[in-house]
Amino acid sequence: MAGKKRKELRRQERRLCETGKLVYDQLAPDGDLEAWLDEFLALEALGWKGREGSALRNDASTVAIFRSYARGAFERKRWMTLALRLDGRPIAMKCNLLAGDGAVAFKIAYDESYARSSPGVLLEVEHIRRLHEAGAPAWMDSGAATDHPMIGHLWRDKIAIETLVVPTSSRIGELTVAALPLIRWTSRAVKSAWLRLRKRT
Repeated sequence: MAGKKRKELRRQERRLCETGKLVYDQLAPDGDLEAWLDEFLALEALGWKGREGSALRNDASTVAIFRSYARGAFERKRWMTLALRLDGRPIAMKCNLLAGDGAVAFKIAYDESYARSSPGVLLEVEHIRRLHEAGAPAWMDSGAATDHPMIGHLWRDKIAIETLVVPTSSRIGELTVAALPLIRWTSRAVKSAWLRLRKRT
């Protein structure tokens, strides 16, 4: 990370410290998972996902699946949750899934009222720091696109992943595979048009 960016993050962290007690926290193996899940669901619902109706808490069945998934992973010691707290209240949270000797980012949320101080970025930097500690996962998949505006400049290492689609011996299978480039192009075009239309409204 560039020195200028590190300096900016330290300044943002100091700004938060001036408003209250700032603490980086992590759910302990014997911690209160349900309380942490409640906090995460509430925090996510505060942001744009809550306003657009896509937050987990907007759908009872989705909440039930999320809680069941988290409980199962937590019981198997495959669940990691981090939080950045200001006076005890979370202003950024991150949930990861542990797999083998690695981990995969699952969900992240932050309080948009503190956006000027980048709490999500500060928590991500702390998360990366902890990944270099003894006993931490050996590798981490951020789960983000390579050009993600926040993740891209923090997670510099990349691993190329390819998807191979092999048709069956049937004619329909061959036609489906041959049509995939057109289907993907159409999907991107429709999404791009929808985003442009959304900006105008």
